Amino acid sequence: MERRKVQKVGGSTYTVSVPKDWAHEHHIEAGAYVHLYTHGDGSLVVRSSKTDGEGLSERTVELGTEPPETIEQVLRGLYAAGFDEITLAASDGFDDAQRRRITSVARDTVGLQVVTADEGAVTVRSLLDAGDVSVQQSVLQLQFIALSMHRSAVDALVGGDDAGHTDVRERAAEVHRLAGMVVRHFNRSLSDFEETDALGVSRPALFTHYRVARGYERLADDSVTVARVAESADRPLPDGFADSFDAVATEARALVEDATELVLEGATAQEVTALLARYESLAGELETVETVLFDTASDVDARLLRALDSVARTAECGRAVARSALGGTMSESPAEGSGDASSAGEAADGESAP
Repeated sequence: MERRKVQKVGGSTYTVSVPKDWAHEHHIEAGAYVHLYTHGDGSLVVRSSKTDGEGLSERTVELGTEPPETIEQVLRGLYAAGFDEITLAASDGFDDAQRRRITSVARDTVGLQVVTADEGAVTVRSLLDAGDVSVQQSVLQLQFIALSMHRSAVDALVGGDDAGHTDVRERAAEVHRLAGMVVRHFNRSLSDFEETDALGVSRPALFTHYRVARGYERLADDSVTVARVAESADRPLPDGFADSFDAVATEARALVEDATELVLEGATAQEVTALLARYESLAGELETVETVLFDTASDVDARLLRALDSVARTAECGRAVARSALGGTMSESPAEGSGDASSAGEAADGESAP
């Protein structure tokens, strides 16, 4: 970082010099133009060329005889990366199964639509406008759906409710749709700095929401696991297991819900510490439930252990979200010099998505 003094030229023009080494490296001479990007977080990005967000306009991928499942993963990956227009091309043409899979993914993905299609290529375009998206509201929806899924799955296991199995699996798809949208906006913000301005959030806050969204994806997957155990586990369950399992699962959900509230409403270090202590206590209770299960059942059903592992991961999700709340609070604290101009190489902060 360099500190440069702002000078006033004439009656209303402010100027600041750029580092000489940076100018030489990027072939900037007197009379050359540079591109300035002002942002709501107080930063001013100076670039030698107009590259902000340009690389996300379109991407074409050549495919061959890959199975529909692989093509689906390619399309989902490009969507998550943040591209506006995606063309999947095949020199020998797509078969019916491949084309149906592309169309299905576009239909089930937030904001994605097939715009052109012929024998050799299919082009999809994102119609999402970041200005119309509320990342916070999306996380709240994820919270509601994922926690209700988990509740339904646990009720199905402890109460033998057969009706909840299919419903849980169907709602998991909605969680992945919403989380995928949050991941997309986060990835776009890494190379298009106007994305966060359009969303109305800071980059640290967007990163925190991204981590929470990924946590709810994992929670949804764990709920599906519990639902499958409920569908196939031997009945009746071992004595006392249903009540114990319900108790630890309820506390695990409460951890996730309370941690999310800390993220969205702000948290003190003391509040996060208290929640992390609750996690440690719950981890001990889970070990006790597992020990009692082995002590009371002569032949332990391995599927019940899988369900316990899923609840343990739910608790770990709450812990991870709580840590995000602490990190988000620290990231949002004012920093000296936060309004200084930055060059392109210093403009992008945060972590890259997996």
